[in-house]
Amino acid sequence: MLAIISDIHANYEALTTVYRWLDHNRVDEVICLGDVIGYGPDPNPVCELVRERCTVTLLGNHDAAVIGAMATDYYQPPAKEAIYWTRAELNEDNFRWLYGLPFTHRRDSLAFFHAAPFKPSGWFYVVRPQDAQHHNSAIYGRLEKWNFVGHSHLTLAYAINGKKTKEVAGDDLIGKDDRKYLVNVGSVGQPRDKDPRLCFGLYDPNFDTFRHVRLPYDIESVARKIVNAGLDAKFAKRLFVGQ
Repeated sequence: MLAIISDIHANYEALTTVYRWLDHNRVDEVICLGDVIGYGPDPNPVCELVRERCTVTLLGNHDAAVIGAMATDYYQPPAKEAIYWTRAELNEDNFRWLYGLPFTHRRDSLAFFHAAPFKPSGWFYVVRPQDAQHHNSAIYGRLEKWNFVGHSHLTLAYAINGKKTKEVAGDDLIGKDDRKYLVNVGSVGQPRDKDPRLCFGLYDPNFDTFRHVRLPYDIESVARKIVNAGLDAKFAKRLFVGQ
């Protein structure tokens, strides 16, 4: 079983809840799709846990902004302030580790991205049928059967066949030979689908299926730490409503 986590955003309480669950379930490997940091109050502890537990970690846009590999003009003032705060907090070992992260990872019939696969460094989203359809026309032949993405903090998934796009939903996605899938795995540290529970994905290679896992965690503690760190209070408030 493969766990796929993304968009932790320095939320230590959420991440440790994920790992406790994984330790009690039959999960062989964990891959992180990026945005390890940004918004949240615990950049170093979260980086260290991800480094310890994930076999592959990708570079997210917030990670890139913190290490100076992406301009901060893209961000609203509160997010930009969080980037500067995180940059000052991050220790040298974690900075160097983030600086060496790749944009993509592939193996067998699986591909992993932080943002839209057609241009991983462009930080585009896959949140509308039109976004998925663009992959039909632009890079269908370069996609794997399963293409896992983060960035949106949502759980939307799309099946494409080179011509048509279909939004797919449900507790389990079952691979079919004539389709390729673009799957948003959800956010560990800052869900935005109006469900405040943390979210990550599980891929089962034995049955060629994917499902989302939702878990409650100690939101009050991380929200309090966000405020105490002097970060924008809205980053704390949004955790309680999942948006």
